[in-house]
Amino acid sequence: MNFCFTVDDNIRAFRDVAKNMPESIFAHPYFAMLGRLHERFSLKVQLNMFYTLGGFSLTEMPDRYKKEFAENADWLRMSFHSKDETRWPYREAGYAEVLSDCLAVQRQILRFAGEKSLAKTTTVHFCELTEDGVRAMADAGVLGLLGLYGKRGAERVSYSIRDRAVGDRLRDGEILMLDGMHHAGIDIVLNNFDAEGILSQLPALSGRESVRVMIHEQYFYKDYERYQADFEEKLASTFAALCAQGRESKFFEELIGETV
Repeated sequence: MNFCFTVDDNIRAFRDVAKNMPESIFAHPYFAMLGRLHERFSLKVQLNMFYTLGGFSLTEMPDRYKKEFAENADWLRMSFHSKDETRWPYREAGYAEVLSDCLAVQRQILRFAGEKSLAKTTTVHFCELTEDGVRAMADAGVLGLLGLYGKRGAERVSYSIRDRAVGDRLRDGEILMLDGMHHAGIDIVLNNFDAEGILSQLPALSGRESVRVMIHEQYFYKDYERYQADFEEKLASTFAALCAQGRESKFFEELIGETV
């Protein structure tokens, strides 16, 4: 059994590193926290990336840390999330826009972190794409999409998957290949619950081969309006509970490899 952990909306730590140029990326508190969690739980972390935020873009991230990223790519990888934090950015976007934005982020990851650091799966911002958008992601080399499908009786649609039976299979934890793309559901958005609320949901997922959990980067920072002071502690308690179920941390792309 395994679990998959991803973080959405990443860019702030990269902006800080570009501005302050520390000796190591792990001198930044956010990366230091991820490093501690990796050491404690053999955690694998995927950061889904914005291209730009508040006047900063990934083009400004220096490549001086490329070797360090490569040395840690066995547990720390990055992928496209969105051009920026616009809500529902790709709800009606065509093939060309999605492909351009995805490739722009991928090019920067390759430039400052190297090929090993580029993840082969992602979660697109707000989990909405047209069918042409999904095709664009596949043509950009993306093998799998994690989405939000809700629960039975409170269903959600991600990536234009509207077939109720297919949605129920994704809500029940299956990984499905649909029109050339692997799809799976995220089970818990961790920033939506306190630690007790998260732990209360895990027993119902104990029978699943794979559990997928995620959080958003901005909740880590004190100047964010919905800052969560227990960000690291909440993650640690979640991973401790998942490991206690006998689960191993894996990237989603590794789970895909096990299903083919």
